[in-house]
Amino acid sequence: MPRDEGGWLDPVPAYRLATLRVCLAVVTLVFHVPKFNGFLDAYTRSAFHVAPAFAWISTPSRGVGIALMVVQQAAAWCLLLGWAPRASAWLLAGGGAYIMALDPEHYSHNAHFHLTLLALIGCASDRISLRRLILGRDDDARTPAWPERLIRIQLAIVFFYAALDKVLSPGWGLTGAVLTAPGFAPHAPGLAALQRLNQTVLGVIPAVLSVATIATELALAIAFVVPGLSALAIALSVGFMTYLEFMVRPGVFTWDVLIALLVLSPAADRGWSVVRLSTGAASRVYGAVLPRLDWLRRLRWVAPIASSPGAPVGFAAPGALHLMSPRHRVFCGLAAFCALPAILPGPLLVTLVLARFGGGFLAARGFGRWDDLPFLLLGAYLACVCIETARAASRRRDSSVPNGCAHAKAGQILDRSRGQR
Repeated sequence: MPRDEGGWLDPVPAYRLATLRVCLAVVTLVFHVPKFNGFLDAYTRSAFHVAPAFAWISTPSRGVGIALMVVQQAAAWCLLLGWAPRASAWLLAGGGAYIMALDPEHYSHNAHFHLTLLALIGCASDRISLRRLILGRDDDARTPAWPERLIRIQLAIVFFYAALDKVLSPGWGLTGAVLTAPGFAPHAPGLAALQRLNQTVLGVIPAVLSVATIATELALAIAFVVPGLSALAIALSVGFMTYLEFMVRPGVFTWDVLIALLVLSPAADRGWSVVRLSTGAASRVYGAVLPRLDWLRRLRWVAPIASSPGAPVGFAAPGALHLMSPRHRVFCGLAAFCALPAILPGPLLVTLVLARFGGGFLAARGFGRWDDLPFLLLGAYLACVCIETARAASRRRDSSVPNGCAHAKAGQILDRSRGQR
């Protein structure tokens, strides 16, 4: 976890904020801009309009509506590419606020959270374009710490408000009546049984789950602002948000919260090592692909000394991916694959967002339940984790096989390799 010491104006690695900006731009492009533009299109085509939030807000004409839709689309692309990102973020935040003010009852507070993140990005300056982020050739970019601190505080406010709202709501509290109401997200046949099981459990113990939800949100509100609880905040948020997206109701806080969690990730530490064991095709692929995905600057390439007395005899096949953690624990093959999401969260989030909303686009046009694709990807990943856990347990039971990919001297081998280079 990143260090919590230091002041609000102290320089921190800019790659966290740049990765957050790119992921936020992707969500804006595939979800929020189409939603806002769809409402604006319907609003300017209709002769009936509800009263705006403020009397001085003027009703846009059809031409103004089209111009605003084009500006939002262009600003989202500029935010993604890193071209005038601050101005683009403010255009998106201001345009979204104006559209919501035209019909204050149309959007819930999750859209306000997204616009707040855009406004915070508009106040920050990471100065890293998408091209520079992908090339991965530098580690020295810095930005003041206060935008990341404000995002953490905003996350705490969101969860505290959500918990407080449930405490005061008659549908939550000690009754949990809202959990027994219909309207849950539909799923494909393969996941429909899991959804039915979820609804059955909600119907049996709604009060218990209501209290558990409130307690989870309060715990998250505290974890986001208390130093040293970043790991707890990440674990609770990922589990809670995944449940909300796939088992309760999609399109609420899930993706914006998961993106905001990037401010809790380490960056520019080169703490993970990719161990080169060969010069074959697989090693060349890793060397070409992984640096382009290392947006947080966490990977470095090293070569162990095979002729040293502590040579890593327990390593897997030379063509497999070998990763060494900051604590000198070695992951090989499937175990290394399971560790990648913690090292490369930015590209992972972009992939899941595109799968979720691209699948939703296909599902809305009758091509099947493709919006379940991220859920299936998550299931496949968890299956890989279970397989690797079973393999590790089997290795521990077999005393003749080293525990892990290498003996405990892997850290010494890495140090010797650095000294030789």
